[in-house]
Amino acid sequence: MKKASLVIFSILLLLGLLGCEAENKKANSEEKTVKEDEETIKEDEEVKSLYTIDSYMKSVEENLEAKSETLISNMQELHKYTIYSKVELLDFVAFVDDPSEFDLSITMFSMDRQANEVFNKGTDSTIFAGSLDMIENVRYTHLLGNQTDDFWDFYEKNEEELNLAEKQAFATWVADCWKKADGQAIKLPAYFSLHDDYESFDLKKNQWVTDDEKWSY
Repeated sequence: MKKASLVIFSILLLLGLLGCEAENKKANSEEKTVKEDEETIKEDEEVKSLYTIDSYMKSVEENLEAKSETLISNMQELHKYTIYSKVELLDFVAFVDDPSEFDLSITMFSMDRQANEVFNKGTDSTIFAGSLDMIENVRYTHLLGNQTDDFWDFYEKNEEELNLAEKQAFATWVADCWKKADGQAIKLPAYFSLHDDYESFDLKKNQWVTDDEKWSY
């Protein structure tokens, strides 16, 4: 009888241990599921955090700032040139070929007051007139991998306000880089604009001006 009782006890003990192990596995599985759910929620919150104008614009400004050193360096190169006497203003123009790619490039053009680009037809290469690429392919925001329809719904609903905010962010960034590059030492008027836009940002006066104010026809 004692031997039989011992066997029964051993079986019960083994079943108890197996039951505990099963419960532990179940608990661990549930804990893992909770953690995965929390990570998914966190990722969703990070994505949704871009779905406000303020947080989206913060992302734009941070991405522009990351490229400031390059733009400042390229602007500083202008100090090495003698600018052609017929040039009356410097025009920094931003091109956004495909807005859905959030990609910005800036070219500087030497212009006269009749909105004509001025070229140096002489042989002296130290005298500058024409155009210079200031910076290319600046990705001013980065979509996360799981940003799809929700983001574009947000963007399309706020497109007009976002476009104005982006435009101001670009102008502020260029003006700040121009100042840090000591652009004010160049005596010519200097402007920033988006390609084919109706107004420009005066880099000397830090204000928007109309085409009529910028050009004298």
